[in-house]
Amino acid sequence: MPQEIADASASDASEQFREFEAEARRFEDVLLDLSVLNREDLRSVFRAIAEVAANALGVDRVSLWQYDRERSAMVCPAAWLRGELIEETLVVSRAAYPLYWSALHSGRTLPVADASTDPALAEIREVYVSRHGIGAMLDSSVRVEQATFGIVCLESLGGSREWTALEEQFVASLADRMGLAILSDAQRRLELDLRQAQKMEALGVMAGGIVHDFNNVLNVILTAAGAARVLAVRGADVTEDLDAIEAAVQRASALTRKLLFISRHETVDLEIFDLNAALREFESTVRRIITPSIRLQLLPSSQPLTLSADRTFVDQALLNLCANAIHAMPDGGSLTVATRLMVVDGSRPTYGMAVPAGQYAHLRVLDTGAGIPASALPRIFDPFFTTRGSAGTGLGLSVVYGGMRQHGGFVTAESVVGRGSVFHLLFRIA
Repeated sequence: MPQEIADASASDASEQFREFEAEARRFEDVLLDLSVLNREDLRSVFRAIAEVAANALGVDRVSLWQYDRERSAMVCPAAWLRGELIEETLVVSRAAYPLYWSALHSGRTLPVADASTDPALAEIREVYVSRHGIGAMLDSSVRVEQATFGIVCLESLGGSREWTALEEQFVASLADRMGLAILSDAQRRLELDLRQAQKMEALGVMAGGIVHDFNNVLNVILTAAGAARVLAVRGADVTEDLDAIEAAVQRASALTRKLLFISRHETVDLEIFDLNAALREFESTVRRIITPSIRLQLLPSSQPLTLSADRTFVDQALLNLCANAIHAMPDGGSLTVATRLMVVDGSRPTYGMAVPAGQYAHLRVLDTGAGIPASALPRIFDPFFTTRGSAGTGLGLSVVYGGMRQHGGFVTAESVVGRGSVFHLLFRIA
């Protein structure tokens, strides 16, 4: 008889172990599914975790509590009740609920089998437990690298319930997932704030540049108009002043066109042409602005490079890049403009850019000038950023960048101080 009892006990223990092992595997599978969650929105992450917890443990309600800045109170940004996200207005503070606060922070988890009698809930029983009909609770602190962000609370509605050690461990693991989501959300918000601050700074710089340039134009117009008014009263010729007004208006129009290119709202007049032919025709233009101490090389490709592009923009881009190169070589040097056919497979960066696979016309403008400092190189395409001081408007490269984006093309630059610069422009082949 004793042997039969021993065998029965061993059988029961073996069955309990198999049940425990099956439950552990089930929880492990659930956690594995959560590990591949990729959601930016914190509420979406919480909803997914709450639904997993509710299904795995058979609870009706899950709430998330986060510390305030002083870590003296917790608020509930979201609560999950039978598939719906609801609002929770209660604020749990250290001062108002010291007993519950102490119980929450006494260990990693706080299992409450009977919420109607457990002394740890005495302070919140009327305002929270009874109001929601909670029969049992299992709370776990939300931690990441020993830092605590708040509490995840699983609430079983109705009667009491005993929580197993395995369930406590499972809920703690869920809370870890929530902690990572909170940390990721905080980082995302900081990045958004930083990007917004950078945008506002860029807008401020752009606004300042626009005001400066347009004030110059307006001063010319006002001065010429005033002079024309005086001369007209005297019956004198006002042609010269009218010419000055017309030239100023044209400069204002050109500035507006540049700004529209930068914002990529300028319409482009597409035409089919060979980039090599455009480069050959551009030679007469660049010869007029180059200094005798600079050696010019134009190296068009032997293969036709047919583009569907705005020819005016291509000429303007060439002029801007060559003018910058000439300015970088006050003591002379070499300026090379070359074209070639480039086949991009898209499997790796092209001059540091993510360029889709395809055939491109590669236009290069190389100089042996002063070069661009590494600290300035990331900003050279920003509107109104210039390394030329008062001699530059900071719009030339912005126009090139905006126009290339409009054409679905790509532009970047490489430079070494004291050795020169090279600009790479990639146009899609028509």
